[in-house]
Amino acid sequence: MTQMRAPRRPAMLEPARAEAIVGDEDPAQASAVAHASAWALMGVGDADFGPDALARLAEVIRTDGVDVIASVWSRSPEFTLPGALWRLYLLDEWYRRDPRAVERRHDEGMRADIIPGLEHPVDIRPLGEVMDEIGALLAGRRTDDDLDAILDLASRAMRVLAAGDSLGASWIDDPRDPLAHPVTTRARALLRTAEELDAAARQAAIGALD
Repeated sequence: MTQMRAPRRPAMLEPARAEAIVGDEDPAQASAVAHASAWALMGVGDADFGPDALARLAEVIRTDGVDVIASVWSRSPEFTLPGALWRLYLLDEWYRRDPRAVERRHDEGMRADIIPGLEHPVDIRPLGEVMDEIGALLAGRRTDDDLDAILDLASRAMRVLAAGDSLGASWIDDPRDPLAHPVTTRARALLRTAEELDAAARQAAIGALD
């Protein structure tokens, strides 16, 4: 039986800990930390951070989970790697919190006459397999070579989710929800996020995702 998880907000990376991880006197450089941690998760070095800093980031993510760094990605634009990973993280948390509801919505979406952005017959992997791939990426068990494929899988799954249920393309409606964020609460949030992930996948495929 699938176990339900209580809602939670992404763990915050405290400034003191950010400083300890990146070895920088100015932990307010959130953008640099976001990019460094995102690429470290992919096993790729960053021009602004040396091997020691990247090793510390990777170790924190490996031992404490991606939650410890995910909030640093939350303000990153959708056309960047940390921005794309933040969107995957929100989808992963939503599914882990309430898998049955998400799976039911996905099943309904697959039966929809029209799935925006996808042509019939729709070629979609089972949602559980897609979420397994997203989880593996966020756990650091995939590399940048896998990135475009996983982003594409996530985009297609979100298009199906947007077609399911009477809620349509809405995602999180309650601002008090632990996953409430400008990504999840905006109008047509699921479809807009799908489009952003699709664009990120295309950029990743040509090595242009920052």
